[in-house]
Amino acid sequence: MSSDDDAIPELLQAEWPADLVEQLFDDLRDGAEVLHVQLRTTTGDAAATLADAKQAFAAGAAQAIQVQYRFENDVWCDTIMPGDPTTKIVRNRMPADRPS
Repeated sequence: MSSDDDAIPELLQAEWPADLVEQLFDDLRDGAEVLHVQLRTTTGDAAATLADAKQAFAAGAAQAIQVQYRFENDVWCDTIMPGDPTTKIVRNRMPADRPS
């Protein structure tokens, strides 16, 4: 008893070194419509700009970053969890009926 409306969103996972994660920020800036960025640091959790999130990542201050963006008519959400030596990235395609 399942329908397309109940389908599990596409979910992708990867672990990347810091230089590839920094390139991801640039790729999102240059090729996607960024809808929302959420940045978690030791001092709190708040909306941020993509540039601020990249800077916090590079400085080692980010605990987690979530970027919601539109790319080629699909809405995606990347959750970036910094680590050493690699950063875990979880990407999922948002359901089409979800407001953006």
